[in-house]
Amino acid sequence: MDRSKVLNWSYSWAMHDFRKSILLAFVAAIFFAAAIASRAQTQPGGSATVANAQSSKGSPTPAVAPQVRPAFPQGLLPAPQEQDAASREKAEADKARREAQVQEEQRLAQETQARGYWVDPATKLMWTAKDNGGDVTWRQATKYCRDLRLAGYPNWRLATIDELQGIYDGSGFAAPPPRKGIVWALAGRPKGGLFLTGNHHWSSSKANDDRGHPSGYAWYFDFPHGTRNWDPFGYHGNKRALCVRVSGE
Repeated sequence: MDRSKVLNWSYSWAMHDFRKSILLAFVAAIFFAAAIASRAQTQPGGSATVANAQSSKGSPTPAVAPQVRPAFPQGLLPAPQEQDAASREKAEADKARREAQVQEEQRLAQETQARGYWVDPATKLMWTAKDNGGDVTWRQATKYCRDLRLAGYPNWRLATIDELQGIYDGSGFAAPPPRKGIVWALAGRPKGGLFLTGNHHWSSSKANDDRGHPSGYAWYFDFPHGTRNWDPFGYHGNKRALCVRVSGE
């Protein structure tokens, strides 16, 4: 056989074996990679755990166990039945207290109306049991109280703005039995069970201008809102007169 042919044949056979080996190695690598990926997916933490473990050489990251919130000791919590019972007991106590307060206020109002006046224990001022009952100007309110004769006393007068504010009760509104023609305050009210037929009550206090001169205005007290304001002497819309005197005089 020709020597050149023998060499070519030997070289072709060797290359054939080399290519075959490379192909087998490539197929084996594919199968090996697939096996590694499958195994990583079936283990907890997956490939992320492997990557984290290999992220810093020489200082492997310790595995962190999942945190589980400890159960709250049941002995420190009241049972649902105990909570319901305590809530019902508190609600019943609040209701009973409100009912007792309403009954006391109604009793006081009845006594005040029957007597015709109420004496404030804090200031010793004697107040008429109700206002004049209709719209009046400031001068008309002043005259009404000056001419009033009640409970044998002639020295009634129109209350000052501070005196009106002194009998304001803003703790809440509990309406007594409805009476025809009576307009009750929606939030605030006077103490002592006094009957009011309007919301705004004139005072004897005049409002001066910024130089201290008479301005033709007078202060009135708004019982529903517990505020004071002023209006001209001649205004009478929803304005009433509530009279007072010093007891013992």
